[in-house]
Amino acid sequence: MENPAREHSKDINEDQGIPKVILPSEFKNCSRTDLVVLISRMLVSLIAINENSATMKPDDQITLTRYHSKIPPNISIFNYFIRLTKFSSLEHCVLMTSLYYIDLLQTAYPDFALNSLTAHRFLLTATTVAAKGLCDSFSTNAHYAKVGGVRCHELNILENDFLKRVNYRIIPRDHNITLCSIERKQKKFVIDKNALGSFDLDSYSYGNRAKSGYNVLDKYYQRIVQLVGSFDASPDKSRKIDYVLPSNIDKDNENGSQIPQQKVALSHNNHYSQKRNSEAKEASIYHKRSKPD
Repeated sequence: MENPAREHSKDINEDQGIPKVILPSEFKNCSRTDLVVLISRMLVSLIAINENSATMKPDDQITLTRYHSKIPPNISIFNYFIRLTKFSSLEHCVLMTSLYYIDLLQTAYPDFALNSLTAHRFLLTATTVAAKGLCDSFSTNAHYAKVGGVRCHELNILENDFLKRVNYRIIPRDHNITLCSIERKQKKFVIDKNALGSFDLDSYSYGNRAKSGYNVLDKYYQRIVQLVGSFDASPDKSRKIDYVLPSNIDKDNENGSQIPQQKVALSHNNHYSQKRNSEAKEASIYHKRSKPD
């Protein structure tokens, strides 16, 4: 699954013997294997934090969801994600969107928490929904279910549950998480500004933001590289590699030129909150399916 698009500038840390890989500044140019490594590190970090937090809760405060398994699956997050990517030919945008969907579902469904019992079914559901919503071609649920190790009718139920909870807002946009939060509080679907009461939707409207949210996945990508790019930054040790963004981006940061960033917060509410950037750089997520690299 390696992709020659990965920048081949590698340095060896002589003290620790860890290769350093300089990644492209945009996720669509990154190797899918590297994306899987990064996302897996992020997921394992969130799982560890959420489970540490859950141990402090009494049993009667833990809510079971459709995403719960009876016992933790034997396959690791990294190997499961590799399996989904390889046998379902998942595109770059699908991989990144699966991370974005954690925010979206957590906002619309606070009882959901990413942990060792929910992560695998969530990943299968998220990649299935994202592939259908973002790609020109995709497989059947029967195929995705077989690859993911569940029955097709179970995946159908999970997909339907996810779509209803997020009100079918499956395209990554800056304002989707905010709208889902408002809808959950008001318990009604937001279809116009009158339904929002005192909340001002103008700042999130497509009319006022010609490039609304098209770079949200690049912001997630840049942020997770900063958070878990280092091999030592996550409990996931599947690949002994340090990832960094291009030196010119690091230099811009040092000079005070800020990259649009998500507040991808590793906190016990496992919620990646977002910053809005009205001058976001457009990044296409509708490229044609390519062979697994």
